[in-house]
Amino acid sequence: MIRQVSAFIQNREGKLATMLKVLAQADVNIRSLTIAETADYGVVRLILQDTDKGLAALRDNHIMANETQVLAAEICDKPGGMSDLVEKLTDGKVNIEYAYSFLPQNTSNAVIIFKVREDDVERIQALLAGEANIKLLTRDELLMR
Repeated sequence: MIRQVSAFIQNREGKLATMLKVLAQADVNIRSLTIAETADYGVVRLILQDTDKGLAALRDNHIMANETQVLAAEICDKPGGMSDLVEKLTDGKVNIEYAYSFLPQNTSNAVIIFKVREDDVERIQALLAGEANIKLLTRDELLMR
């Protein structure tokens, strides 16, 4: 599983900039980022090069942050690539709570970060074993992309 940081910030001008500056000053590289917003707050989900250092920097600067376990799958960056992944999980009766993607530098494929129930992880590993166009990534593999 991959360690994701979720930071909770007010949905106000400058708050995201402040959070990003904290990570930059701590020399923590962001590999992926997505923001889900509400009227008052945003949840910034991040995959960081150094999760422990990033969490410490955010907390030291009074930014509420926690860690969540997610999965990362490398898929073909072509029409239907994500559909193949979601179909496999749907056929296996696995619900995706949320997902986001990014295009890494060192491959022509896409990476999908997705959250599922922890009880479903072994089933997902079995469902995707041997799939030619879908590869679950370890943390080290993800960070090398």
